[in-house]
Amino acid sequence: MSLPQQHLPKDRDATREEEWGFTIWEFIADNWLYLVGILIILAIFFYARYNWRRRQEKNRMN
Repeated sequence: MSLPQQHLPKDRDATREEEWGFTIWEFIADNWLYLVGILIILAIFFYARYNWRRRQEKNRMN
């Protein structure tokens, strides 16, 4: 036979830090090098796409 506990803590919603474990600013501060790397890769990708399209248009004109 188990006795019910009388003094249980009240349920409350988790704060943002408790829910995610970190804030967005902590995430950016800890991972800024990876984020910069992703931005550089995206910049290279979009430049290559732009350059490829420009070359294709030049070849079509000739």
